[in-house]
Amino acid sequence: MQRLCEAAPHLTAAQPPTEALRTWMERFIDFMAAKHGMADALAVVLTDDSEKLHTRALLAGAITHLLTAVEGQGVARPGVDAQDVLMALGGISLIAASEEQRALATRLIDLLLHGIVTN
Repeated sequence: MQRLCEAAPHLTAAQPPTEALRTWMERFIDFMAAKHGMADALAVVLTDDSEKLHTRALLAGAITHLLTAVEGQGVARPGVDAQDVLMALGGISLIAASEEQRALATRLIDLLLHGIVTN
């Protein structure tokens, strides 16, 4: 999880902001899919236990970094919240896992990105 969070600044340094956000989202989905016991991994992200809040804060910080880069290009919708993006990604992870379809996750990430990026 730490490496996933630390990847955000590296991605924005190497890719255009929207592409960096997409790459990070794809990595998040892949990370969650690779975990044995998906429900346990998602509980870390989606629940309010104080230890889990720290992990959620790290992930939200990475997303905030990526969103800030997208905003810097002037292509982000106003009011996009990192916590909301994180919850949406958690939902995508659950849906894709239950359907056993990685391609479905990619399509849902496309929908999420259309809600974040204006062009």
